[in-house]
Amino acid sequence: MLQAGGRRQDPETCTVIAAVCITGKKRQVKDCFMKKAIALILAGVVCVMIIACGCTGTSGTSPATVTPATRTVAPLPPAPAGTAATTTAATTMSWSGIWATTYNFGETGLFVEVFNITQTGSTVTGTYTSGDDCSGPANATADLTGNCYGTLNGTTNGARLTGMWSDTDPTGTYTGYFEFEQAANGRSFHGHWVDLPEGPEALKNTTRFWNGVKV
Repeated sequence: MLQAGGRRQDPETCTVIAAVCITGKKRQVKDCFMKKAIALILAGVVCVMIIACGCTGTSGTSPATVTPATRTVAPLPPAPAGTAATTTAATTMSWSGIWATTYNFGETGLFVEVFNITQTGSTVTGTYTSGDDCSGPANATADLTGNCYGTLNGTTNGARLTGMWSDTDPTGTYTGYFEFEQAANGRSFHGHWVDLPEGPEALKNTTRFWNGVKV
């Protein structure tokens, strides 16, 4: 065998050189195979990841709608008895019966009169004795005892009684307005009176009182 330059090589040297060449080609083939194997493995990993992503999300579908939780509010308990607003009319007090009353008249002093009152619904009527002797003028009206008397006519609303009074005494007949307010226990009242020419508006400012106690 000839070497480059025309020199002859011995057979052992040629055998060694051939073995080296064959070994180098095997390594090249092995390296190439390893590179392809790694590439295939990486490609497989990528495919697995893509498939996994596809399983967790569906293309073209809208996201799930989240319904907010609703809160149930319990109804309020009913108001205790006695706390509800009153919608009915005020309870009408009873004025029927006998009342011992006193009233003032300027500097003359206090006078005592006895009421005998009858009530029908909201209408109140009654008579009262003045204790005066009616043996004088002819226009004076006497009761069975000879005493002068008067009359009451009014309307009640709740504990309030308003109306007109009229009485006679030896000097004549007189008429006017009154307003009474009955106590919560129904045993007494306080009020005021005025003469007819003054009008009912004068009851707000008058100092003439008319009070009574039930007998």
